[in-house]
Amino acid sequence: MRARFRQAAKWVWQHLLVVSSAIWLFLGRVGLAFRNLLIWIIWKPLFYLTMPVWLPLRWILWDSLAAAVPPVWRFVGRMGLALRHLLTAYLWRGFVTLVVRPFIWLYQRVLKPSVLWLLHTVWRFILWLGQQIRRFGNFIWQKSAPQRAVYGRRVSSRWRLLKANLRLAMRRPKPPISAQVAPKRPRENLRAVRTFRLATAVAALALIVVVGMLSMRESQPTAVADDRPFETATPQIIVLTPTPQPPTPTVLPTVSVKLTPWATPNPLDGGGAVIFTQHVAGNSDIYILPVDQADPIRLTTHPAADRDPAWGPDGTEIAFASRRDGNWELYVYNIPNRELRRVTRDLAYDAAPSWSPDGQWLAYESYRDGNLDIFLIKADGSEGPFRLTDSPWPDFEPAWSPGGRHIAFTSLRSGSRDIFVRSLDAGINGGVVNLTQTPDLDEDEAAFSPDGRTLVYAEHSAGFPVIYALPLTEAYQPAAPAYSLGQQGHSPAWSPDRRSMLFVYDQGERSFLLSGSVEAWSAVPQMFVTDGRIADPSWTAVRLTPDMSSRLQNIDRNVASSGSLFVEALAEPQAGQPPSLLFPVAVNAPSPYLSDAVDQSFAALRQRVIVEAGWDFLGQLDGMFEALEARPLPGQSAQSWNKAGRAFDFYFREALGFDPQVQLVKLELNGEVYWRVFVRTAVQDGSQGEPLRTLTWDLQARSGDDPSYYEQGGKWRDAVPEGYYIDFTALAADYGWRWVPANDNWRTYFPDIRFWHYEKQDGLTWEEAMRELYSDEELVPVLERP
Repeated sequence: MRARFRQAAKWVWQHLLVVSSAIWLFLGRVGLAFRNLLIWIIWKPLFYLTMPVWLPLRWILWDSLAAAVPPVWRFVGRMGLALRHLLTAYLWRGFVTLVVRPFIWLYQRVLKPSVLWLLHTVWRFILWLGQQIRRFGNFIWQKSAPQRAVYGRRVSSRWRLLKANLRLAMRRPKPPISAQVAPKRPRENLRAVRTFRLATAVAALALIVVVGMLSMRESQPTAVADDRPFETATPQIIVLTPTPQPPTPTVLPTVSVKLTPWATPNPLDGGGAVIFTQHVAGNSDIYILPVDQADPIRLTTHPAADRDPAWGPDGTEIAFASRRDGNWELYVYNIPNRELRRVTRDLAYDAAPSWSPDGQWLAYESYRDGNLDIFLIKADGSEGPFRLTDSPWPDFEPAWSPGGRHIAFTSLRSGSRDIFVRSLDAGINGGVVNLTQTPDLDEDEAAFSPDGRTLVYAEHSAGFPVIYALPLTEAYQPAAPAYSLGQQGHSPAWSPDRRSMLFVYDQGERSFLLSGSVEAWSAVPQMFVTDGRIADPSWTAVRLTPDMSSRLQNIDRNVASSGSLFVEALAEPQAGQPPSLLFPVAVNAPSPYLSDAVDQSFAALRQRVIVEAGWDFLGQLDGMFEALEARPLPGQSAQSWNKAGRAFDFYFREALGFDPQVQLVKLELNGEVYWRVFVRTAVQDGSQGEPLRTLTWDLQARSGDDPSYYEQGGKWRDAVPEGYYIDFTALAADYGWRWVPANDNWRTYFPDIRFWHYEKQDGLTWEEAMRELYSDEELVPVLERP
């Protein structure tokens, strides 16, 4: 077919050429005939008619000039040639000899090389200067990246806030008619308020001093560390009923306090002192509790967080992690010299130190090159850091063995949190053994016994932590299967004599520091109880003398602040009106209102998140206040805390997409699903946040190709997300805002996931919270509605 088409086209083209050639030849002949016609009709007659005029002129002018001009032209040419020879002989040769040739020599031998060298030098200097400017620019660009990121976030936050303010100004939703909106109050006299507060503080301090002096006269002072037998006191015993390990427990064990004598044997016979972290008023500090003393000694009072304390082997030094210099670093406090020295000096995250048995080295976790690994460094900072593990999965929480040649740590390299041990006699990632080998369980917080024959750790698969023990051989290999000690708690730590072990038991917002004997776990003495959370205990055999206690008291020389993170300033309600009012909040939300009883806590939380994360995470919300007549979504309760002005829903789309700024960790507690929220920081150099240690939940998998992911509501991500994050759930809890569990249908019904929803109930029931905004008559239709 193609050949026929080519033949037809060739035939057509040939005939077109023949036709066009014939037409072109015809046109040429017609033009030639027209030319001859014009010549015979116009040019020939004109030529003959004008001949009498131009022919005589030709004879007179042209013929005479043709005879006279050539000789004259030849004479002029010869005169010019003679002048040229004259000028050449007497002027040009001298000029060439005296001027041109010296200049050419000077140009070729001096000027040209000099100019070329100068141009080459200038060009090389320009190239060098450009490289230096580029390097300096790259250096400034890299160094200013955190600040530029902060400025970018600030500009973005201000732009979002400006849009929110414009939206509020142009399309502000009206508050419900039945709720009372607080009127504008005149600005208070700040100087008078400050003066009143100062006078109140001075009077309170004087009253405390007087009461303290009177109490000192009436009672004996508490000894820090004496030689009296501990059994003479009447201690408190917390008896924890043994808790079975069901797959989905629904209730916590009963805790009862009995003022009975110590059980035999006494788990506190070892004496010494315990150091731990206590989180109070939004900050973590380090405390020391002598075993025979009721009240702990506050070691740090720095405004930045201090945590992960560890006693040195001889009890004269304390290693801990702190953000006091702007990022997480390791510090060592020498008690006899009262010297605090910084060990690590890198912007990267460094924390969780563990001492070597000789007190010369520290093992710790550090976030380098986008991964969390174990490193070693000399305790005085003179050598190191040296990388100990190099796994793409996080390795953290190191624990040095008593033998000194093995280090246990927690890792996700097996797909779940397991306890691994690594020999220091092997290379990087060599000699690593999985001690727990439980792919369906999560274990962490390993601690060696003083003789190295038992490893205790916390196991979290039951929805709450349980203490387990694993017998070890002399080579630090499992000697027998791990067994449960029957105690709920975390952060286990051994007594120096190995006869006892202490751990932390959390109940609500309180933490109990408990100790139990290895020989009798039925009775667990309570060492200390606090309203804040306790973590990272470490036990030393050194008994604190009064001099040591004085050297450990407030090493930062700061005034310990025990004030609240915020103060709710309540407006005065009008007569006959509910006690609380609705206040507008400057955020981008459908109905930006909160109750007067919680608006200050939200403002303080928002400012804290801006400082910690570097951007205004709470500047845009998906929901805040709901009208009284608002209907709930299908399957959800009508008793919404948004109607009480005590809840908010952050922008949930930050947790979705290809580059989510929010990561979610699914937790199953007491048979319910909770979501721990982590917010990515604006600056990723270590000055904000800390790395993640667990896998996060991928909600986007619900819409993928695998239908099983939709049925289970998503899936765990394949790797731990890189970067630095802040624990928003923990920060919100510091300000009284609590997470809520997901509804039962969260796997298939997206609104039931509720990871974005936070409430501040303050111990009120929903009806009590609603009565703060509405009268009983207004609530009757709502309370009667099914």
